[in-house]
Amino acid sequence: MPSSKRSGKIAVLCIALLLCISSIAKATHIRAGDVCIELISQTNLTYRFTFTLYTDLGSQVRIGQGNPIVRFGDGTSIEGEGAIIAQAESITRSEISDEVGKVVMVFVHTYQAPSTYIASYTEQNRNEGIINIPNSVDTPFHIQGVTRIEPGNTVNSSPKLSIPPIDKACVGQAYLHNPGAFDPDGDSLVFKIVLPQFALNQNILGYTDLDDPSITNEREDGSNPAFLQIDQKTGLLTWDAPQFVGEYNVAFIVEEWRFSELRQEWVQLGFVTRDMQILVEDECQNERPEITVPMDLCVEAGTNIREVIIGSDPDGHPISLEAFGGPFEINNSPATISPDESFIASPQEYEFNWQTNSSHIRERPYQIQLKISDEPSDEDGPSLTSFETWNITVVAPAPTGLSGVLTNNSGVQLVWDEYVATNLNPVIQVWRRIDTFDFSPDECNTGIPDGAYELIKEVPSAQTNTVDNENIRAGTKYCYRLVAKFPLPKGGESYASTEFCITAPIDRALITNVSIEETDGSNGEIFIRWTPPLDIDTNVFPPPYQYNLMRFEGLSGANNGTLVTTTQDNSFVDTNLNTLDESYNYRVELYTAANPDNLIAVSEPASTVRLSALTIQNAIEINWRANVPWNNRAESAPYHYIYRNRTDTDASDAQNFVLIDSINSKTSSFIYNDTGRFNGIALKEEVEYCYFVITQGSYGNDQVESPLLNSSQQICAVPGDEVPPNDPDILVDNNEDRIDIDGNSVVLVTPKDCQNIVNTPCNYDNFSNTVRWNQNNTDNDIAGYRVYFSESGLDNSFAFLDFTEDTEYVHGGLSSLKGCYRITTVDRSGNESGFSETICFDNCPFYRLPNTFTPNADTRNDTFSAFNQPNSECPRFVEEVEFRVFNRWGGKEIYSYSTCGETEPDIFINWDGRDKSGNPLPEGTYYYHVIVTFNVLDEAKRTQEFRNWVKIFR
Repeated sequence: MPSSKRSGKIAVLCIALLLCISSIAKATHIRAGDVCIELISQTNLTYRFTFTLYTDLGSQVRIGQGNPIVRFGDGTSIEGEGAIIAQAESITRSEISDEVGKVVMVFVHTYQAPSTYIASYTEQNRNEGIINIPNSVDTPFHIQGVTRIEPGNTVNSSPKLSIPPIDKACVGQAYLHNPGAFDPDGDSLVFKIVLPQFALNQNILGYTDLDDPSITNEREDGSNPAFLQIDQKTGLLTWDAPQFVGEYNVAFIVEEWRFSELRQEWVQLGFVTRDMQILVEDECQNERPEITVPMDLCVEAGTNIREVIIGSDPDGHPISLEAFGGPFEINNSPATISPDESFIASPQEYEFNWQTNSSHIRERPYQIQLKISDEPSDEDGPSLTSFETWNITVVAPAPTGLSGVLTNNSGVQLVWDEYVATNLNPVIQVWRRIDTFDFSPDECNTGIPDGAYELIKEVPSAQTNTVDNENIRAGTKYCYRLVAKFPLPKGGESYASTEFCITAPIDRALITNVSIEETDGSNGEIFIRWTPPLDIDTNVFPPPYQYNLMRFEGLSGANNGTLVTTTQDNSFVDTNLNTLDESYNYRVELYTAANPDNLIAVSEPASTVRLSALTIQNAIEINWRANVPWNNRAESAPYHYIYRNRTDTDASDAQNFVLIDSINSKTSSFIYNDTGRFNGIALKEEVEYCYFVITQGSYGNDQVESPLLNSSQQICAVPGDEVPPNDPDILVDNNEDRIDIDGNSVVLVTPKDCQNIVNTPCNYDNFSNTVRWNQNNTDNDIAGYRVYFSESGLDNSFAFLDFTEDTEYVHGGLSSLKGCYRITTVDRSGNESGFSETICFDNCPFYRLPNTFTPNADTRNDTFSAFNQPNSECPRFVEEVEFRVFNRWGGKEIYSYSTCGETEPDIFINWDGRDKSGNPLPEGTYYYHVIVTFNVLDEAKRTQEFRNWVKIFR
């Protein structure tokens, strides 16, 4: 385009915009305003800012004449009427009523980097005579919005406020206003009243709250005191009630919050402000109209919602119903409401119609704000309004067509139909449980009930099959459901699919009982029973069968096993055991009697039921656990039974145990709180009460009896026992180092095999630390040990990690060895000892650099990089790297790189042989200085400096 023509068009545009604003000859002092911030380009952080101002048409002062300033929060601004006209993307004007005008100014701005920015609009002057703002005519009007742009998570636009703040109030009647906020990203909104401002983060001095006694002290119903509040969830602002005629001011913000999956917490992304005036009039011979709304809805995407809303006015005045909110703001299949005429006869039925589709799926409900206004018989009287909020949640359809078959390698091949909303990029969650679960979700019940199934994997929504090889156990009935989980910010999850179940064959012994028959420190007894291999190929493995019963200590683990018996029976009573203090688990090895040396298969392990007790105020809390291959939360047998002695009136019968209660495992944890409610007799302090529990379980297999009943050991506790056990003693080698952390001398263990650690893959994340300890003077009263962990070792940073009954704990699955541990002992009454000595483990720092590289673009040795696998060792436990290159020692710095502040730091450096300006350096010898910071506890090893030369060959 020739430059003269382009300049002419720009001039015409500026003149048109100037005429648009200048035409408001009668325009306004500012009555109200708000801001909206909309992301329009994620790649270059470009936003659209919309400042909406509501004006008094009775004034001769127009918008823009009050030294306006638009600030974007990054140091850039637009100041003055002319600059705003020239740089605005658009400026539009409209008249909402005979008294109120609306000016909308739109600007586009690009930020250079992620940060938190405050965008604002400031202009002189507010309306004159605002009662609760001193000298309001000389007080600038100011609104602002905050947007937080995070690296890697920049998808966010602010809420939009769709209901204009133009309604008047009446003396003695509650004033209501709802901004009609809608967040296009589906973020959670929170509404808060704030002080009005006159400049950036500057509150108006002398502002008086609307519920201050000097403003009003009486509610609509005549009670005291008056109040001003905003519903944090719906945004309904209520001032109950104005007492004097005049103009008043109030401001509030709408915060947006989003759950961060990385941080596992809610994060505030920003807020927008609405600053508004309320005009209070007298002589209101009028009652507020009313709205009757449907019940809140949850519907499957694709449902056509048709509901009736009823509006009425007690005075019989004509009414007008307006609807605002997300369903009316979206472009894809928006909602409608009819009739939409203004002020029609009361009462009136309005039809809401919304054809939903998959694009409407989100976790949070859509809030529909319904506003009804009346038309009073007195033409000069104000119209009164009422608001109601109606919630509609659009839920994703359940995945369909789930089925499956057993594979040859002990897995389950699952298949299902292609999901209907793959364009929204959900993941398909695969959930599994043992035995069936009767679950028919209602309209608002999405996903999987808590504790009902276990999430075993997630796959992309375009995938329609997967193989479950996760510990498929013989004889067990596995039941699956699918759920579609949608990504943030909108989020949401589908209804659960129909359940599919499949049963693995019983091709080995199947343990059904590990039940404690006698509790004793040395003469305890455990009853173990198992089935024969009912589904084994008898042509290959002909009966009769022989079984080796193996016993191991603990609820799990397979070390140091004991052969208990070799038998052709299917049950055995194991004797002379310490069932009082120890847990045990068993496995059954299968052989044929004809070939007793040829192991066919080993059963899944099954443990005893371990019962623990905790003394609390006037009660005893018991809890139990077991590691078994069947399901102890069976739908068909959900109850676990609690037995106790001393149920007689004076609590003297210590021998007889009575069933006192049960828990429903479908809805409860394996915990029971005994307060004596069984017979209405409170537990007595200093009296020892004893308990045992019988669990019920099932494999869900018709070939195996159900329910499976297993008893725990007996455990005793005294409600008044508050004496803690002795502290445990950490076991350490005499030659271990010590370091000072937070003023405390702690044991520091450095691995003896650092070279092996250096040689492990760079992405290795399965390191482990082993802590051992002793416990003296137990008096057979120890329930177990609590393990506490801190990465730093600081006193106030230790957090509970795990509970164990052993005196050894392996903390595995670690990406780093660095960390400190403390142990406490817990007795059977739940009393906890003090901490043991602190023991810390440290990382093995490692970093090496080469002396030559060849940046000639042949993909071989093209960069100067830290040694890395597969050809060398791996850098280990590096936090930061600072790298500088010089043309000679003490010479000019020609290149530098630091991982500090980098979004994706590169600890390998990967220098391509170019200088700061990007120019290739010639062949030759250069000198470097590297400072490496390691993730270690020992401060002496935290930083290492490397000063050396490197030669470039081309």
